Amino acid sequence: MIKDLKRIATRRFSGDTRIGPRYEVIIDELRKRGCAIAIDRYGNLWVEHGSGRKTVLFSSHMDVDPRVRKMSFRSYRLGRKRMVAGMLDNSVGCYINIMLTSRPPEGIRVIHVFTASEEVERTNTRRFCRSAREVVKELRRRKIRPDLCVAIDVTFPAILDPGGKLDWRKDYYRLFDVDDPTHCYVEGFVRRKTAKLAERLVRRFHDPTVGLRRLSRYDEAFVYGRIAPSFAVGPVIHGHMDRPDQTMPLVHIITVLRFLRMLLESIRGPLPKRR
Repeated sequence: MIKDLKRIATRRFSGDTRIGPRYEVIIDELRKRGCAIAIDRYGNLWVEHGSGRKTVLFSSHMDVDPRVRKMSFRSYRLGRKRMVAGMLDNSVGCYINIMLTSRPPEGIRVIHVFTASEEVERTNTRRFCRSAREVVKELRRRKIRPDLCVAIDVTFPAILDPGGKLDWRKDYYRLFDVDDPTHCYVEGFVRRKTAKLAERLVRRFHDPTVGLRRLSRYDEAFVYGRIAPSFAVGPVIHGHMDRPDQTMPLVHIITVLRFLRMLLESIRGPLPKRR
């Protein structure tokens, strides 16, 4: 796990130029797992498995915040925990998406998308999620309407402000609970029926290390919500998203994989219609 994650985390990819060695590394990791890869006209990577009445789309962005200069990665022990540190946004999400291709479930269609651009542009820091919009266009062109879209991306620990607001002028330790034991959050849903689905899945998983919160922002889950029920599943990391010193217990990846595999097993039942 650490070796493959390091291969991704130490490679850069630009969402502006859509060039960088991370792209080839992800393609290589997918091919090692026997995946047939399709590349759309925008440069996003697609892998499809299975067939069935239901279609689930997993999405993770490949690009790195352009403000990050150092692509470092290390593994170490902290007490009984195995930790990783480095540029984890969103190498962790890509790694999880790759791992999900290794055990495709039966009776359901699963689409794995690795998007080229989610992070900020150098000339326009307010423009996010270009590739999620491209994926929506491509799904419409292919006449595919997923029953559920899941954006896999790292996220923050518990927010200390009771209103969930983030004032980035404050110190990191005044914004977030650094002792938050949560491994991942299910978040990013904006529609009531999607919130109920997320709540039902978290309750079924029955593990206190997976949390549910109404943290919604303009990200990939928000964009996918235009065409299907959509939320984000985020392994919790600690540290600034635009700095290379982010840290995470390795068990957070294992928890997210367990949760998403449970989700696929559960999804054969009825899903809420888009509202």
